[in-house]
This record gives sequence, structure tokens and C-alpha cells, in this order.
Amino acid sequence: MTAYVYNTMTKKREPFEPKEPGKLSMYACGLTVYDKSHIGHAMQAIIYDMIRNYFEFRGYEVTYVRNYTDVDDKIIERAALENKPALVYSQEMIDLSLKDMALLGVKPATIEPKVSEHIPEIIELIQKLIDKGHAYESQGDVYFEVRSFPKYGCLSNRDPEELRSGSRIEINQQKNDPLDFALWKRAKEGEVSWTSPWGEGRPGWHIECSAMAEKYLGREFDIHGGGRDLIFPHHENEIAQSCAAHDSCYARYWIHNGLILVDGQKMGKSKGNFYTIQDAVKAFHPEAIRYTILKSHYTANIDFCDSAFHDAYSRMLYFYNTFKRVEEIREQFPDAEATPPANITVPNIKDAFIEVMDDDFNTVAAIREINAGFKFINDLVAAKKPKMKQKAGVILAVADEIKTCLGILGLCQNPSKQALAEIQEYLIRARNIDPAEVEARLQERVAARENKEWQKADDIRESLIADGIAVMDTPQGTEWQVLPHKPKACDKEA
Repeated sequence: MTAYVYNTMTKKREPFEPKEPGKLSMYACGLTVYDKSHIGHAMQAIIYDMIRNYFEFRGYEVTYVRNYTDVDDKIIERAALENKPALVYSQEMIDLSLKDMALLGVKPATIEPKVSEHIPEIIELIQKLIDKGHAYESQGDVYFEVRSFPKYGCLSNRDPEELRSGSRIEINQQKNDPLDFALWKRAKEGEVSWTSPWGEGRPGWHIECSAMAEKYLGREFDIHGGGRDLIFPHHENEIAQSCAAHDSCYARYWIHNGLILVDGQKMGKSKGNFYTIQDAVKAFHPEAIRYTILKSHYTANIDFCDSAFHDAYSRMLYFYNTFKRVEEIREQFPDAEATPPANITVPNIKDAFIEVMDDDFNTVAAIREINAGFKFINDLVAAKKPKMKQKAGVILAVADEIKTCLGILGLCQNPSKQALAEIQEYLIRARNIDPAEVEARLQERVAARENKEWQKADDIRESLIADGIAVMDTPQGTEWQVLPHKPKACDKEA
């Protein structure tokens, strides 16, 4: 089967053909580490982590590069406020980001380069652009000359002439053209800087990605990714400087993910709706966050609101409760064979998953196929015939396929009892429930049943359900779980 991806450059869905058979080279723009990572950073990281996982599952040898911008204006300003050297401060933020991403199941990229460690490569690329007539030095700064690259605007479909006529770009007398962008910035007194042919300074934002992508993936590689907000000017400028320097196509496929909204509005500190990753995992279970992001197509905007998490918690409870039952069956029938009993059609979850994921990483349809697998298991467990001994092997085999598919999405890889307990902690806190009070009410119900006070026992059960607590009578005794409450629907985008 052939995988298809939507290419922002061509504006169409295309068959994926890597530059080198069996290998995949992918670059995704990483963080500018002037502050703690926020949930928008998490969304992008989760999506490209999923894409990397899927290609590896399909047998590709993946080289995935995600950079850190560890020196820029905001970092220098923030470091000064903290009374720390800029690179010391940015390294602290990188270390914190790695911990935050790990909470969400995001694995480190194959290579995670930092700008500060690639200054020679950046200077070499800038010099090449100057030598080829695409860049110029002006009072210690170096600018890329947009007029020198006729294809400028090819990714974003923006016409440079229209950009100039409607430009709100601040007039800079050092530039030949308002659209020209900085490749090298002259250092101000006391700023972190490096020696260059044009004086002490540091790189501009766009040139760093071109230099690091070239070093680790070559002048032409398979996939370049990032958020939709990076299409212009960042990715447009990357294309201009890399293609101008080498007369190559740079990235063969451009993939862009949607953005995070909070209750329908763009996230921002001034609006009071800003979530760092640390804020998010305090409020919501990490797997619920990851599920909420992946239950929509990667190109969609994600609304980070309570009703979205109601669905996520409901699914996580359903998944893990099913896996808990499967684990019990595995213990009971460790030697069960995966031979389906007569008259039972077993779904091929893995093949169905591959088919929809090959269609531009369609996680919406992939989760639908996974849900079908869970329904098959639960229906078969509940059926009186055949006996559990006869159907156990099929249940276990389907569960293993489901777990493999969920692993590609980065979900449901923890022991079910542990995961359910962690999710319950979040739901108990969200509903402000006192577990000791619940246990006391359940003991009262047990006493009522022992005294054959059936109506009283039923009334206690109904009162617990009304409080959002599910009561399950099992052979091992009575168990209870807090269910996610149903909040108001997410607001529409303002």
C-alpha cells in the first residue's frame, strides 16, 4: 500500500515517495526557548511524534530532526531579567521542555540541534548567499534580498509585489527592500555574540533552520513540518535562502498542523487562557491531552476546553477498563489459541488502521477503527456463547492488535490498573469527591444487601450514580469509578 500526504507546497494530496527507499528524513521546527513550553508546542510535538512512530511502524528508518532556538531577542531579554547568561537560561528551558514533553509521551527526536552549536554552518551558508548575489551586508547586519529569488511566495501563495504595496513592515534604512529579512544581526553591547566576517553578532531566525536541516538531512530531504502559523514568513524564508544557496528543492513535502484554541479563542497570556504544559498536566491527565489532540485530523485546530476532555476521559476509561478485563482473561487462559470459534468474524484491526493512516495520517478514522476493535472484544466477552475458554485466544489477539495501533498514537501503553488509578485521581479532584465518603456509602449498601433491604441498596446505588460515580459488582467485590462530568459545549471561535 502507498501512503499519501497533503503537501502544502502543491496544495494537494500526493503519494509519499522518499528520496531514498526505506528511509525517511524529517525536520520539524522546534522551540524558541524563552519561556516554559505551552500546549501549542505540545500539539506540534505530539503530531510529529505520531508521524515518526507511524513511519517506523511501516518499516522506515527515520531520521527526525527537531531544533532548539537557544539565542534570540526574547531569550536575551528574559535571561537579563533572570540575571543569567542567555545560553545558561536557554539550556534550563530546554531541560524543562524535555521533561514536559516526556509527560505527554513525546520521545526526543533523533537529533535535537541547538543554534548556538551550529554557528560555523550558519556563517558558511550566509557567505554562500552573499557570494551568489542573494544577500548583502549593511552596517554589520546581513539581509536576504527577496527580489533576487523569483519563486518567493511559492509556499504561501503570496505575491511579493502585493506584500510590498500593502506592507506594514517597519521601514529600515539599512535594507534595500522592506521585505528583505535578516540572516545575521549585529550584536548590541553585552549581548551574546559570535565572531563573523561582518563583525560580532548572532543568526537571524530563519537561517538557522536551513543550516541545521542541511547539516543533518542534506540539501534535499523528505518532509518539513511545523504549525500552520509558520508557513509565512518562516518557512517561506527557509525555502528562499536554501534554494537560492543550492539550487535544490529543499524539502520534498511540506506538512503543517493546525493550532490550539482555548474555548474557541486564540490562546494568549493577555486573554487569561494560556496553558503551559505544566498547567495542562495539572488540570488534565496527560493521555487525555494526547487523545484530545489526536482525535482530530492533524490539520485541524484543536479547542482545548472542558467538553473536549469529557470525551477524552470517557474513551480512556473505556479503553483501560477493557484492557483490564483482557488482562484478567490472559491470566485465566495463558495458553489460549487465537483460533476463532465458528460463526465469528474477527476484524483485522491492524490492516484497517494502516489503510486509514496511509491516507494523510487520518487519526480520526484510525480511532474509529480502534473503537470497532474494542466493541468487538466487549461484545464477545458479554456473549453467553461460546464459552470464555473457546473465545479467549481471539479476544487476546484482537487486544494485542489494538494495543499496537494505540502505541503508534502514543496511547494506552501503561498497565490498566495503574492508568485507571491515575485517571481517577484527576476525576476525583475535578468533581471534588471524598473517597472516604464514597466508601462509607458503599459499605452502607453492602449492609443493606446483606439485610435484604433491596430498595435501600438500589437507592444508595442511584444516589452514587447521580453524583457521577459508577458502581460495579464483580466477583472480587464492589468497585467504583468516578465518571467525567458533562460540561457545556466548547464555545465557537470568536
